[in-house]
Amino acid sequence: MASGALSVPGRSQTRPWDALCLGLNATDHLCLIPQRPAWGGKLRMSRLATMGGGQAATAACCLARLGHCVAYAGVCGDDDAGRQAAPWLRELGVEPRGLKVKPGTQSQQAFIMVEQEGGERTIVWSRDEACHLGPEDLDPGLIAGCRVLHLDGHFWQASLKAAELARAAGAIVSLDAERVFEGTAQLVSRCQVVVGCQDFAQRLMGIEEPRRALLALAGLGPAWVGRTLGPQGAELLVKGQYYRHPGFAVQAVDTTGAGDVFHGAFCYAVLQRMSISEALDFSNAMAALNCTALGARGGIRSFEEAHMLMRRAERRSHPDFAAGAARMI
Repeated sequence: MASGALSVPGRSQTRPWDALCLGLNATDHLCLIPQRPAWGGKLRMSRLATMGGGQAATAACCLARLGHCVAYAGVCGDDDAGRQAAPWLRELGVEPRGLKVKPGTQSQQAFIMVEQEGGERTIVWSRDEACHLGPEDLDPGLIAGCRVLHLDGHFWQASLKAAELARAAGAIVSLDAERVFEGTAQLVSRCQVVVGCQDFAQRLMGIEEPRRALLALAGLGPAWVGRTLGPQGAELLVKGQYYRHPGFAVQAVDTTGAGDVFHGAFCYAVLQRMSISEALDFSNAMAALNCTALGARGGIRSFEEAHMLMRRAERRSHPDFAAGAARMI
């Protein structure tokens, strides 16, 4: 890997998991609709589908689809939705070794309206406050046995403890940064890779200009910091230098889970020791392909399909894009 490389430990008998993804899983109820309804109105959906979702759980499924040995840690209730969590993960090759069931609680569920034209989605969700992953729910041996720990930033106290255990064991810690909690800045400082949603760094650091905010975020400790930009791709800051990839143009069916798949693919790129440019290119391709099917995990594709898109698909135009790959800007 080029300058700024991360030191990724190898797999061994004491480190059998390529990745452990810790955070949310959900039952998603997807409603495909012709257009966004007026408030107070009625609208007939064209399709209803129920499947697994959640940020960390979907990233885990992406990593498993790409051939890695992946475990998941999170929480669910003992309701009907919770009883589906582990089987759905196993169907896609993820071992729910760290999934904790909280009796008497309701699992996270999301109701997602997806517009047929363009695939944009609107999400409403619920989860019992008692359906919560705490530091006491963690398995230190499971955490010490992974090469990469990927967090989605939820359950921040458990995430912080997990990050400390993983760093002590020599693993790489990656964070999908979206919401800002009380301990988010401290959590960021424990991670080597932090890629947030478009305005995460600005909100956390209190700085309006995006690149200055990323620079301040890097000052908390991570080696790689960045942000996803939806259909406009993603950018990354490594050792004071910015990299940008504009994303790929696809016929979008549903944008649900695109960011989660981006993060799963980015962890794959870290494990494979890809260059920064290759990591951005590949992760954007996987995210774009996921948008071509319904559901957070409905369009997770293979390594070969992603590379086919990278070679052949029409890129979105961007002044900072050149020679078919992300470049330093």
